[in-house]
Amino acid sequence: MIKCPFCHATFVANTVFCSECGNYLLEDDKRATDPLFDANQIDKVNGMTGSSKIASLSPPNAKPVAIQLKIGESKREVEVGLDKDIHLGRVDPASNVFPEIDLTDEGVSGKSVSRRHARIFKRDKSVVLEDLGSFNGTYINGKKLDPYLPEDINDGDILHLGRISMEVKIQRRQ
Repeated sequence: MIKCPFCHATFVANTVFCSECGNYLLEDDKRATDPLFDANQIDKVNGMTGSSKIASLSPPNAKPVAIQLKIGESKREVEVGLDKDIHLGRVDPASNVFPEIDLTDEGVSGKSVSRRHARIFKRDKSVVLEDLGSFNGTYINGKKLDPYLPEDINDGDILHLGRISMEVKIQRRQ
């Protein structure tokens, strides 16, 4: 049996979505899509020459430990540890929805964010963003995410949840 972490409804094992609240139930699922090309092939496909390496101040094997977000026009800073999943959305006490990062008070733009909009979590040595079936979508650097298909995020990325933008800073430790 599997229990929904939000509404606490119980379902048979391997149920994908909660029929009561729509929550994705396979949060521990480590499936990922294999990349179609490696980095060298991508450069050739895009017509680029030379190397397109991304400079990083952290050692390549450094583990992400926290994420800092600069949210909205006010650049409100929120820092959260990556020791558990971080849900982003709007608080709704009637539905028992209390995300770790509440975007309710982001003015008019806050209304474009779903109650259970997205989640950020650590997978191996990367940090991942997953859209939770939001109404207005989740974007990484302008690219819209498919619902329930996690995508890696990197230091300096710009996220959009509905009409709210966020700048990402990932803190790493060896």
